Amino acid sequence: MKVLSRALVVALIGIAVACGPSDSTVIEKSADSAAASQQATAGVNKDGIDTSTFIVTDTTVSLRNDGFPTPSGRVVNVMVTGLDSRLGDPMGHADANHLVRFFLDSGCIEIISIPRDTPHDAGFEDTTGLNKLTNVRANRGRNSYHVAAAEIAGVSRIDYWVEFGFSQAIGLLELMGYKENASSTLRVLRSRQAYAAGDYQRVYNQGQFIRQIILRAFDQTDNFLGELALRASLALVETNLTYDVCDQMLDALRGRGFTDTDPSRIWVRLKPSLITKLKVYSFDSANVNAIDKQISQKISRLGLDSVPVNGQTYERRLYNLVQKAAADSARSAGSVIRLLRRPYEQRAWLQIKDLSKRKMYRNRICGMLVASYRRVKNPDAAKRIEDYIAIEDRANAGR
Repeated sequence: MKVLSRALVVALIGIAVACGPSDSTVIEKSADSAAASQQATAGVNKDGIDTSTFIVTDTTVSLRNDGFPTPSGRVVNVMVTGLDSRLGDPMGHADANHLVRFFLDSGCIEIISIPRDTPHDAGFEDTTGLNKLTNVRANRGRNSYHVAAAEIAGVSRIDYWVEFGFSQAIGLLELMGYKENASSTLRVLRSRQAYAAGDYQRVYNQGQFIRQIILRAFDQTDNFLGELALRASLALVETNLTYDVCDQMLDALRGRGFTDTDPSRIWVRLKPSLITKLKVYSFDSANVNAIDKQISQKISRLGLDSVPVNGQTYERRLYNLVQKAAADSARSAGSVIRLLRRPYEQRAWLQIKDLSKRKMYRNRICGMLVASYRRVKNPDAAKRIEDYIAIEDRANAGR
């Protein structure tokens, strides 16, 4: 059974991130519909010319409200959310928002990408300018956020959800094959300042990234690594999806003819709907560094800050947090749990590039939490952490 795709198609399906290009492009052609967008992404433009060797940009497309398929039958709606929260911060703004719709009877997948600043009541006064979808998640919680996202997307419900932050995204990218350039890939996929279209282009790129990952991975085969990668992916994120649910959904799609050789069966649309011209980028690992370089050049020319990740500053903050927890561990298990529970949920160590240091921080955080949970008579919480460590170690050994 082809199960490697399960890891990359469902649990990793929403690397909720985005991209920012420069003005310089290698090739650019017009297209008349969203269908042309899907062809261009697959490496063939509307004229039938193979553009897969071009760097960074394949084409410019026009999204039209009437340019999408209308499949019928059973559908499963999975809300994929990228949370923007600082180390240890329990609050999370919905920085990236993608509703992935699995049409089980039609063998199709629709990705609805929603800009973070889409207006919606987040519980603030109208004069504040804060009533946006991104703030609904932070101010009103997950359930209200799902109701808001479903309303914007025009669907009746959210069936399953996947959420993750910056550190977890690094881990997911590494599992997807971006091991050597996960950080630069994430930077590319989060940047928006280099775009004339701003967040509209960014969120469209997010959806295209998800689409390209699905097409690239769906028909790969490797039983052991596939199951292991899926379990590791599900363990990395916060989700109500299970391995069995993922397995059943992808088997249903495959049984209805979904395959990586038919890109017309998966498409990206924006909601709220608009007609606009956007660029299509290839996000395979070979292109990411070129795109990253173009972003840096454009940001430099514009005199903008690109919000670089300062690894030394981050590690210092993580080190201080771990040291404080270690100092409290002898006298208060509750204090250790309060300090380290959220960094554990964020998988904070995954932002450390040095793998030996990364493992050291993981072992210290997890070790203190396991000991503290046992002291407060919560063996189930301790066991969940131990199970996660085992899965992460197996996944690392298998790559």
